[in-house]
Amino acid sequence: MSSRIGASSITEQQILAGACAAFQISTRIYTARTVSASGSDSEADAVIRFDIDGKKLSMPVRVESRASSIGTLLASSNRLKSVRVDGRPLMMVRPYVDPGMAAQLIELGIPFLDVAGNVFIREPEATIMIVGRPRVPSAAATSTARSTTGKGLQVMFALATQQGLASEPYRKIAEMSGAALSTVNQVIDDLLARGLLAARKNGQRIFPDWQKYVDEWVSLYPTRLKPKLTLPGYSATSPDWWRTFDFSRFDTRLSGEAAADLVTQELKAVRVTIYAHRNLGAEFLKAARLRPSADGDVEVLASFWREPVDYGWDTSTTLPVVHPLLVYADLIASGDSRNLSIAKGIYERYIENFHA
Repeated sequence: MSSRIGASSITEQQILAGACAAFQISTRIYTARTVSASGSDSEADAVIRFDIDGKKLSMPVRVESRASSIGTLLASSNRLKSVRVDGRPLMMVRPYVDPGMAAQLIELGIPFLDVAGNVFIREPEATIMIVGRPRVPSAAATSTARSTTGKGLQVMFALATQQGLASEPYRKIAEMSGAALSTVNQVIDDLLARGLLAARKNGQRIFPDWQKYVDEWVSLYPTRLKPKLTLPGYSATSPDWWRTFDFSRFDTRLSGEAAADLVTQELKAVRVTIYAHRNLGAEFLKAARLRPSADGDVEVLASFWREPVDYGWDTSTTLPVVHPLLVYADLIASGDSRNLSIAKGIYERYIENFHA
């Protein structure tokens, strides 16, 4: 790993993670994940590995975390244009590339990727160009974008997963989301101002663009909320222990690969994601035969929603799984190309028309 990436700020790490997640959302069928830079003297901050139609494409990237004028940015781009790492040009990764900036970078032949999912790649393996996707608000940049904070995403999840909740009084939304009443007030106002919610004349609140709402939540969840939920991880002594385990006994639920495996039976899960209200106790660990491991195959996260909740699966099963929106988000965030087509199927079957 290069000295640059080792010294980079958490903001740069969030930009990289958000850009990779946004790429997967905007393309729908391709994946991206961050890997280490190529050397201690590398010009690259990191390397992003893309999986495009089965082809692996590794692009060295320079992270631009600060807002810059188009002139300053293009001057920097021109200096970097001649830089190549392992035969590849440096890809610019930024919080946002507006259409005008995108046009100039494309004309200069400079690849880019942003946290909104705008991207330009032109390499022998593939050419991809997506421009014009709207800016994702930065919680750090403005105090009014309350829906993009951790608590804001918690409220957004409650609105998304509980039919009719968006039209309820703020006090009811606060009760069902677990957020403070003042937070709910600010989040709803923000969502209305940004067009992610709309109010009808009768006072009913609706989702005018449900896909856009889902895309924003899924793209922000891995960097704004999920890191705050991390609990100690574990390794399992048996790979399939979770298939017959009584999760309801311990008030826990599955997400990610394991949940998708149980529901679709189209994925062989190699990683288990568990949401629990507290650290897994000794009784759970003994029954599941798990041992502590920071990099093990069992990921444990704190549940952030209020029970009970309508989990929204159109099935009579009583499988111990979280809402499909969270399963979808965890599959996308995994960066594993095996999971993307399964995530797409879950979206189309369980999420796409949930608020139709």
